[in-house]
Amino acid sequence: LRKAMKGFGTDEAALIKIVANRTNKQRQDIKAAYKASFGRDLIADLKSELHGKFEDAMIALFTEPIEYDADQLREAMKGAGTNEDTLIEILASRDPRYLQAVKQKYSEKYKRNIEDDIKKETHGTLQHVLISLLQGSRSTNTKPNPNQMAAVAQEIYQAGEAKLGTDESTFNKYFCSLSPHELASMAQQYHKLTGHTILQAIDKEFHGDSKKAFRTIVYATLSPSEYFATRVNDAIKGWGTKDHLLIRIL
Repeated sequence: LRKAMKGFGTDEAALIKIVANRTNKQRQDIKAAYKASFGRDLIADLKSELHGKFEDAMIALFTEPIEYDADQLREAMKGAGTNEDTLIEILASRDPRYLQAVKQKYSEKYKRNIEDDIKKETHGTLQHVLISLLQGSRSTNTKPNPNQMAAVAQEIYQAGEAKLGTDESTFNKYFCSLSPHELASMAQQYHKLTGHTILQAIDKEFHGDSKKAFRTIVYATLSPSEYFATRVNDAIKGWGTKDHLLIRIL
């Protein structure tokens, strides 16, 4: 890495070969060894040698995931406007214990309370879902009882499709607390009960960001590889490319 950056010009191919073929843990070890070997900060050197989206990607790769997600959440909420897509993606697709670490990192790095920030930047059902997800109270049960999940499916049906209007709190309670195995079992029971999927029910009962949040919880929990594939597609389809989204996912 030092050889690739010192002197005139930068050997970007060498940087890519090294950095893109290591795990994040290995990259953290490399960052420490670089400072020990040369008395220089690797991130500072990368920033001085690179620019644009390539710089963004390289810095992201040398950032620990927990800190990177904390940075992304702060970026989504600071300044004018809010990037709800980023909030939904990170909070609805990460493991509860991991989210607790992200919340702590956010507080340490920015001296801010992430729940307070979310309350300022969002509202309504979306706010309630995001705050619930931040509590990290999702079950860890890997052997759900089919009868119990059938009862939950029935309760969700009664809170949504079976009535006029929607009881959002019931959806929020279960979607933010069921384990991945329980959510999968409930989805099967819901299909057995109604003849259609829980995603179709969400589409009928919700709209906008709240619909996106509930869909993401189901999608990212039951089929994370497919969910992130759709996010990559979101980043590159149509005119232009959402570079920051593409960098975050990859």
